[in-house]
Amino acid sequence: MNENLAILEINEDQFEEKVLIASSSYLILVDFWAPWCGPCKQLTPLLEKIISSAKGKVKLIKINIDENKQIASQMRIQSIPAVFAFKDGQPVDAFQGVIPEKKIIEFIEKSLGEKLAEDFTEFYQNISSLIDAKEYQNASENLEEFLANNPDNYQGLALYIECLGLLKKYNEADDFSKSLNADTLSNELVKSALQKIAIKKANQDGPELEDLKKIYHQNPKDHNNLTKLADKYFAENMIEECFELLLENYKGNKDVIKKKFIELFDTLGNTDINTIKYRKKLSSLMFA
Repeated sequence: MNENLAILEINEDQFEEKVLIASSSYLILVDFWAPWCGPCKQLTPLLEKIISSAKGKVKLIKINIDENKQIASQMRIQSIPAVFAFKDGQPVDAFQGVIPEKKIIEFIEKSLGEKLAEDFTEFYQNISSLIDAKEYQNASENLEEFLANNPDNYQGLALYIECLGLLKKYNEADDFSKSLNADTLSNELVKSALQKIAIKKANQDGPELEDLKKIYHQNPKDHNNLTKLADKYFAENMIEECFELLLENYKGNKDVIKKKFIELFDTLGNTDINTIKYRKKLSSLMFA
C-alpha cells in the first residue's frame, strides 16, 4: 500500500467503505478529533508518524467530530482524542487521551497481532547523545549510513536535516531537501527540521549573540530587540533560554510574545518536549 494513502480524513458517509469494509484487508485506526482539542494536536502527529512508518500494515482514518456528530454519537464518544482499532468490520480495541508513542505502538501491535516495525530506539538514543555532546559530524555520518538502509524513515531524515543545520551546512541541507518527495516534505518531523534550518539560516549573518544581548539590555522594552534575541537563542539551539526570555517579557508584550511562541511551537512540533513544557507555562500566564 502506498504510504500517501495510509492516512485519510473522511466524513461519516464514507465510514462504511473506508473503515468497516476496508478493515477486512487492513487494521484501521480511527482517530476522533476536533480542531479546538489541544490534546488532539499532541496525539495526531504521533499517530501519523507511526502509521507513516508502518509500511502499509495499518491505515489511519481521521474524523472531525464537530462535522460528523452522528458517527461520534453512534460510537459513544465521550471525550477526545479517542482512537478505535477496527478489524474485520468490528472495533477490537480503543483508548482515550494522549498516551506515549511506545504505548501507541503496543496498542497497534496487540490489535495487529504482530510487530509493527523494527525498533530503532537504541539507535536514536545514541544519535541524541551525540547531538547533546555536540558531536554533530559523527551524528550526521551515522545517520547517513542509517538512511542508506532506511531511506523512508522520517525520524532519521529529520534528524539528519537537523544535524546539517547544527553544522551550518545550509546549502547542503537545501540540496538534500530538494531530493525529498512530496510525502516526505509534508511529514511533520521533516517540516519541523526544515523550519529550524530556515530560522538558523536567517540568523547566520546577523549580530552575534553577545551583541544582541547588549542591545536588548540597553532597551528591553523594544519588542524588536526582544524577538531578535529570542530568534538568535533558538537558532543557536538554546531553546530554554529562548522560551524563558519570552515568558519573562510576556506581560509587557502579550500579542508579540504569543505570536512568537506559536511560530516556534509550530517549528518544534506539538510532540516536542519543550513545546509541551512551555505551552503549559504560557497557558498559565495567559489565564492567571
